Amino acid sequence: MSIKYRIDVFKDGREITATFDVRVSDISSTELISDFHLNVEGQNLVSDFTAGQKAFTGTRFSTLKKSDEDATVTFDVASNAPWSDSGSDVLRGARLRDDCTFGN
Repeated sequence: MSIKYRIDVFKDGREITATFDVRVSDISSTELISDFHLNVEGQNLVSDFTAGQKAFTGTRFSTLKKSDEDATVTFDVASNAPWSDSGSDVLRGARLRDDCTFGN
């Protein structure tokens, strides 16, 4: 497995900022990123991801439907090798500002 990732999701009131860096660490390998989803409240923030890349980085913005309710954040990433990873966390509605981080 040579896929490395770091995903940060920040909540500031209703505004969401998500930054991500998903990449094949061994550029000479034949491994490619075959799948990547990052969801907040069930909405995929990286719908423009295309399979077969060595790296996918960026920042996406979103607005929560109700900032005072908990919002679930999920991700999944997979490669063309037999490897995948996923996770979830919650941005708490009781907090004006909250964050979650995923990485390996």
